[in-house]
Amino acid sequence: MPIQEAPKLVKWPFLLGDALLVGAAAFLISTASWPLSRWEIAAVVPCCIIGAVLAVLPFIREHNAAVKLWEQSNLAEASRQLDQLVTIANQISAATTHWQSVQDSAAKTVASGDDLAKKMTAEARAFAEFLQRGDAQEKAAMRLEIDKLRRGEGESLQVVIHLLDHIYALFLAGVRSGQAPLAQQLGQFRGACLDTVRRLGVVAHEARPGEDFDPKAHQTPDGQEPAPDAKVQGTLACGYTFQGQAVRRILVAIAKPELTNEPAAEGASGPDAIAEGPAAHPAAADLPLDEGGPV
Repeated sequence: MPIQEAPKLVKWPFLLGDALLVGAAAFLISTASWPLSRWEIAAVVPCCIIGAVLAVLPFIREHNAAVKLWEQSNLAEASRQLDQLVTIANQISAATTHWQSVQDSAAKTVASGDDLAKKMTAEARAFAEFLQRGDAQEKAAMRLEIDKLRRGEGESLQVVIHLLDHIYALFLAGVRSGQAPLAQQLGQFRGACLDTVRRLGVVAHEARPGEDFDPKAHQTPDGQEPAPDAKVQGTLACGYTFQGQAVRRILVAIAKPELTNEPAAEGASGPDAIAEGPAAHPAAADLPLDEGGPV
């Protein structure tokens, strides 16, 4: 039985609507100033989406109509096959006369099936043991790769922190030089570097001169904790956090007690107030990372 063709759907209204919507979106983009504002994007995106839907809709409808015609033709074929079931039922009735021989054959088949089931059980057990061994080996290999990745991440983080320490030392040297353009350029360079590593999750922290010494956030070059009322004179090396977890505390210089209450202490934030910066402490870039950090 030949399959009838579905009536053709007129597509030009859909295509016209698609062209109008896409043209409207193109007009909005061409007349808007870049970058596009939120409202311009909210107007362009629906136009493009609705236009695409209008362009595809007539083809989908034609396909659905063709599928329905195909199903109807198959239903007629299925009805003819159902008629043949009557003949099959007659043949089954004739086969019942040979039921005794079928029973004998079935008994032999059951015995063979038992032997086959035992063999399959043994094969399944062996295959399961093989899968378990393979799974254990795969887990060990994955655990080794994860350890390698973690070590690589820790080494990369140490390299980034060392580079940032040297950049900070270079920035302080430019500030101490007294040349404002040089200090400004070095500050911009350091800011660009900090913005770059911030995308990786590394954030630098500095201590403000005159603030209280906090053992959880600060550390001294000699590793000794100062007096409880000690004040920070300046930052020798920045502290860092990686993805929100503390990696290293801020290396600070402790202000002398006799200078904390004098008016000259206002200049502690300047480069001359920090007599020993990262440039005077070459080992500042080699400070160990705090325990409990991400690496």
